[in-house]
Amino acid sequence: MQLFVFFGLPGAGKTYAGKIAEKYFGYHLYDGDQDLTPEMLMAIKNKAVITDDMRDVFFKNLIQSVILLEENYKKVIVAQTFIKEKYREQFLYEFPYAKFVLIEADEHIREPRIKERKEYDLDIDYARKMTDLFGTPAIAHETVYNNAGEEEVKEQLQKLLV
Repeated sequence: MQLFVFFGLPGAGKTYAGKIAEKYFGYHLYDGDQDLTPEMLMAIKNKAVITDDMRDVFFKNLIQSVILLEENYKKVIVAQTFIKEKYREQFLYEFPYAKFVLIEADEHIREPRIKERKEYDLDIDYARKMTDLFGTPAIAHETVYNNAGEEEVKEQLQKLLV
């Protein structure tokens, strides 16, 4: 199985890049937000702190989802913030063949994307707090820059995914 994790800050375009990987390179995209617990969704809605206990449950759910995906797909992209290094390491322990790709975009591009988001309302101040919590990745990873649109991202992904 080929397993890539697209991770990064809110508004960087993790899901967007995953959709490009689906469209052009035959990957199945799994948006990790599908595993957000009701408790986490409520915390986001109320701009409350998401605790490590909440994240622990979330990542157990996410790992189980990926195990199920392995049964049905040969090429999978998981798009998820992975805000802390310990969860990146935990995922890599479970899936040692996973390749992490940091999706980056400049702040002046990310923030308008967050404001335009339709899936769930993410307050810009809350997103900024998430940015402050985002741990610098120490695990091996590639980086894709998502500042200019589909062609730019497609070209970068082609070098990584094919």
